[in-house]
Amino acid sequence: MTEFERFLRQLPADEADRGRRLFRPVRVERGELFVRQGDAPNRVALVEHGLFRLFGADESGAERTLAFRAEGELVCAYSAVLRQEPSRIAIEALEPSEVMVAERPAYDDLVAESPGWQQLIAKLTEALYVRLDQRQSELLLDDAGTRYQRFLADQGALASRLTQRHIASYVGVTPEALSRIRRRLISINDSRPGAAYRREHDDDARDGNRSSGSRSNAPAAHPGGEGTR
Repeated sequence: MTEFERFLRQLPADEADRGRRLFRPVRVERGELFVRQGDAPNRVALVEHGLFRLFGADESGAERTLAFRAEGELVCAYSAVLRQEPSRIAIEALEPSEVMVAERPAYDDLVAESPGWQQLIAKLTEALYVRLDQRQSELLLDDAGTRYQRFLADQGALASRLTQRHIASYVGVTPEALSRIRRRLISINDSRPGAAYRREHDDDARDGNRSSGSRSNAPAAHPGGEGTR
């Protein structure tokens, strides 16, 4: 069963059928931006296969990663969609990805006319709020070592699919500082970080596989208010 069909199983049969007619498959290549900062998002998507990151960059060009989205999760600039305003973040495919996409306003019409969809979206919105609240608390209150340990505890399964640069951006440190954090954790006889992050991450080799020019579309401003710093 596909991730999309698992998602639709939460709905009554007739409302699930409306979703099947509305959503369509789209392939997003590695390094491609599904949403660009400053654009008004007009799509809602569910990840069938692949991995995305939500991020922005400050005035110096340093990237800040807010979140990762993998199989079975919705991927969109959610606050911009709700407020119908330009996105303050960008969304990049970290792997060749396949998503099921619905265009707005057809998606808005579906939700407005379907009680099952309304309940499902309310449930997803509540879960997203909890995740964003936790993320903001981590950035405000936890040190980098604690943030890294929380990442391993909550999203350790993604570690082998990410470069050290991306994990460092999520934790809020440089790759070099992340390496020091990992060594310190291992040195105090905690083998879990090493096990969850056991392979070497060759950022240069992986970035070399990107399609040329994909980074030129990265946002140039910090996504203030989206939970990063």
